[in-house]
Amino acid sequence: MYVLVLSCVYVGLVGAYHRMAPHYSRNKGSLRNVRTLNLTETFFSSLQNYAVNAKPANETTYPWIARVVHSTTRDVPHVCTASCIDAAIFITAARCLFVLKVNYTTIIYRSKRLRALAFVLPSEPSKQAFDDIGLIVVKRKNVIGTWSVIELFTNVNRTDDAFTWFGNLDYLYGSVNTKVLGYSTKKNLILTPEQHYNLTELGVVIGLDICASVLSNSVNGSMGYTVPCYHSCTFGQMLRNNAICDSYHGVEGGAIFDTITNKLMGVATWGTYYPQHELPVGFAFANSDHFYKDFSCAKRIRNDNGLLVTKGYYQSICEAK
Repeated sequence: MYVLVLSCVYVGLVGAYHRMAPHYSRNKGSLRNVRTLNLTETFFSSLQNYAVNAKPANETTYPWIARVVHSTTRDVPHVCTASCIDAAIFITAARCLFVLKVNYTTIIYRSKRLRALAFVLPSEPSKQAFDDIGLIVVKRKNVIGTWSVIELFTNVNRTDDAFTWFGNLDYLYGSVNTKVLGYSTKKNLILTPEQHYNLTELGVVIGLDICASVLSNSVNGSMGYTVPCYHSCTFGQMLRNNAICDSYHGVEGGAIFDTITNKLMGVATWGTYYPQHELPVGFAFANSDHFYKDFSCAKRIRNDNGLLVTKGYYQSICEAK
């Protein structure tokens, strides 16, 4: 279903967008109740799609990666990064979708231009979308043959919304080796809708205490955030002024994946900008019950063969038992 959702006017990076954006939203109108996690004094700011000291990456190495642009005919303006996780279904940060209109959205994937068919927004949104994943369904007939996809990291279940399971990731699963991949530009540029973005990657460390430790040490007045984050170095390396901490990769929808299993853990969703340092980036781990419900909704939309799409049509598909 398409539901008209009022979204903000986004000016600067991608120019002015349409204020009314049709989305399919399973949101019932209230924020998720995050048990035992105090978010009353937190603010999760938007990423600025830049990287520092990241390595150039090749789309042939990562054929599942994609760019989201707000144009049906051009490759600009670039809005965010997305990853193909199933035929005709792409995962990205939910914030990316808030400034888009379905009819004007294109996914650039394996050098092909795929028109968006529907957006699926989080059924249970979190505060300022710090843990929110969005899904884009494209027209399936646009790709002939096998879709290049990245599988989801399903080895660890989300047992609570306070992320204690994430803090015990090494104990529950074992060691992981993580990278972040996405389309970035340089830091401190004056961004325009014509800005060019390159595919880059960076090896990162993930952890539950990274944002809490680094932010409280770097930004005056910050109490830190005990949520999933990644950074180019550990907190100990930062205290020792290790040069590796000068690297950064923070792009909306950037793919965080385990290089050992080559499986996607989640997508970058928020981060704090600070001129003097490179700071950690927060990400949403794609393993919650509501994510899988939304993913199921996206599959139903993709698999539907209905020829007449009317208001409320997709919603009835996703809410069918």
